[in-house]
Amino acid sequence: MRIAQLQRPMAAAASYIPRTTSATTIRQLRDALGHLRIGATNAAVEGRRHASVKSQGAYRLRDSGTIPKKLGAKKTGDSYVIPGNIIYKQRGTKWYPGENCGMGRDHTIFAQVTGYVKYYRDPAKHPKRQYIGVVFNKEDSLPYPQHAVRKRRLNMIATPIVIPEPKPELSASGIPNEVVREGYGRRPHPRDKRILRLRKDGSYAYAEENWRLGTLVRTDKRKRGSRRVAMRNRRRKTKAIALEMRAERKDYIARRKEALDEQRAAKLKKIRAYRERQAMLKEKAAQEGGNAAGPGGEIPPPKSSPPRAEA
Repeated sequence: MRIAQLQRPMAAAASYIPRTTSATTIRQLRDALGHLRIGATNAAVEGRRHASVKSQGAYRLRDSGTIPKKLGAKKTGDSYVIPGNIIYKQRGTKWYPGENCGMGRDHTIFAQVTGYVKYYRDPAKHPKRQYIGVVFNKEDSLPYPQHAVRKRRLNMIATPIVIPEPKPELSASGIPNEVVREGYGRRPHPRDKRILRLRKDGSYAYAEENWRLGTLVRTDKRKRGSRRVAMRNRRRKTKAIALEMRAERKDYIARRKEALDEQRAAKLKKIRAYRERQAMLKEKAAQEGGNAAGPGGEIPPPKSSPPRAEA
């Protein structure tokens, strides 16, 4: 045992020693030390050193596997918002969307216009519901009066509409200023349409506008060196060619059918005209035969045709 640890036991033993006589000092000291049981179980004699810092209590770590929901208000009253800003996140309809606000499928209320947030109640709509709205002016309050004019901001500026001057169809020389050439086939593609305008240099020549000529140029936008993109473009081109050929085939069949229908109609028209002529001739012959009949109504026998020379 260290000397520092024996200071307190010696002081306790010395307290038992009376100060009247000195002869019995050593004997009394031994008796006092005998009363003190110095061992590992006596904490007072050993002089244990206790902790100078208080121990911390038990605690739990936050569960990192739970994703925080972060519900609640994201914008306070009179806060400035733009379209799409989230104003309030909730589970259920604790708040309802009001003026210029919308609600998502997870009951999130967001702004639809640029303005300032207002939290309010509207007894005219519902006696207990709470609403969130957006106003254009910060001084306005919601709800608006029942029959007030609705306030909207269209983000538009009033500008006068310039009416283009009508261009004459014929030039001073008497030829048209514009010539339109359609594409080929029964249903020409709008891409094949050509608009030719008369030049202003006095050459009496027609030419297309530069921006129309630029639309005819088709650039290859595929990625160079990529076989996958090349195969995709090749399949797309093959499919487009097949569709175009199918359309041309349908167009040819339709034109052929129209031509056959026209021929059939012309033939039927000729047959009908021939039958009408034959009917008219029969009626005329019947009238002439009635006039040539005798008084008894007898029809004279037909005249014999002259003999024909046989080869």
